[in-house]
Amino acid sequence: MIEKILVAVDGSGHSMKAVEYAAEIAAACKATILILTVLRPREVPKVSAELRKYAEMESIEGPDYEAMRLLSADLLSDAAEIAKKRGVEKIVKAVETGPVARTIVSFAKSKKADMIVIGSRGLGNIEATLRGGVSHRVELLAKCPVLTVK
Repeated sequence: MIEKILVAVDGSGHSMKAVEYAAEIAAACKATILILTVLRPREVPKVSAELRKYAEMESIEGPDYEAMRLLSADLLSDAAEIAKKRGVEKIVKAVETGPVARTIVSFAKSKKADMIVIGSRGLGNIEATLRGGVSHRVELLAKCPVLTVK
């Protein structure tokens, strides 16, 4: 039985679609949905044009890292709202810091997630694309089923 589903989000269209899939499954199973976003450690991330535009619309100012932390909270709230609209009653939101794929898998293991749902393409860079991307690494590292959403 599926009791906990982890969905990883980064604000990309694919990750938000992953939230929809995860929420449908969670609602049908009456499962808890764990919504996670991961920030990389000790880097001042460069905010993507889309996130920068969103930050401007929401009047979020400051260094990129602080803006990312604030945007992460908004992103998690948006994802939680999608889940609620699809009938999910138990929602847990989390922001973690670390190498993205390994942090997702570690979080899933620590929370005893029965499944990970992740978008096939995120807001990653060229390096991530050449190395296989986060979703591919999660599939390789995870000990539970992984649903990759296109």
